[in-house]
Amino acid sequence: MARRVLEAELLASQGINQVPLGPGKSVEIIKEFKLHKTYNGVFSLQFNYSGEMLAVAYGAGGIQIYEMSSGNMIQELRSCRQGGYAVMVVRFHPKDPNILYAATTEGHIYIFNITTGELLQTIEEVGNEINSLDFSLDGYNFVTGGKDLAIRVYETKTNKLVKVFEGHSNRSFVLDKDKVGNRMRVFSIKFHPNNQYIFVTGGWDNHIKIWDIRDNDGVKRNITGPHICGDAIDILDNSILTGQWTALHALQEFNYTTGALTREIKFPNTDGAFLYAALYCNSSCVFAGGSGTNRAEVIELATNRHIGGYLMPGPVQALDSTNQGRLLAAGGAAPLFALLSIKD
Repeated sequence: MARRVLEAELLASQGINQVPLGPGKSVEIIKEFKLHKTYNGVFSLQFNYSGEMLAVAYGAGGIQIYEMSSGNMIQELRSCRQGGYAVMVVRFHPKDPNILYAATTEGHIYIFNITTGELLQTIEEVGNEINSLDFSLDGYNFVTGGKDLAIRVYETKTNKLVKVFEGHSNRSFVLDKDKVGNRMRVFSIKFHPNNQYIFVTGGWDNHIKIWDIRDNDGVKRNITGPHICGDAIDILDNSILTGQWTALHALQEFNYTTGALTREIKFPNTDGAFLYAALYCNSSCVFAGGSGTNRAEVIELATNRHIGGYLMPGPVQALDSTNQGRLLAAGGAAPLFALLSIKD
């Protein structure tokens, strides 16, 4: 995804070159963070671009920032509260490391300064439940998607809405069925790592849609099949990774150009995978988890070798990775999240 490229560029500007991770031998637990049950689980996790901080978003509306060097919570941007709306996604601003965007099922996008804790701006999408948000490679745009089927494109400098691609209903008149908008809820959005205009979406309508923000229709083409129920799409070079909430064929790679299925990745399970989250750790392995096994697993792409994993007391709902997989984060429905590491 675009974020991985931005992470490498930021570190390079500081004279830090990421060393490729060798063949993974195991997954080790660095630290477990126990939470109060009223937090209602973890719905989103994201490391900042240097990997020095982790933003954690909760089902009861809270958002906290943790420092990786100490393992301490250093900022609470929003407190959890009874009846609070879930924060479904958190994303660091690609050009300003002090700014965090957070989107909720109430249809709000909160923009925070993580250093001061100040709420800088609130954007409201009336009637929507926002499930996903992502920034373009150049940081000029961000895009949201959720319950109301629409894809909204914002300009990042002013945070103003610049374009809306409406969803599709069965009553809509369609000339080209391959270019219609979303038919059901959107759960994942990822910008292309090499093109600031292209992004992909997935959700309940069993399609991966490829979009171009320069196009009036938006949708350029569809990849049929993937049933996405969480932040479970990623892009690396010319491959699209999908983690699907299905028993079988849950972890797959597709060719971005042709849309063809190129790889079946074996997720360890006996009674079905049912994935909510999936991403590339690096070019050689993936990180995925869900409700079928309540485990977050790291798998080597070329061999389907199971490198290791982490068992949670409930479904895995949120994952992230930084520094080639040397630092991983996993959270879910249970009152805890964990920091992990791939050891080579």
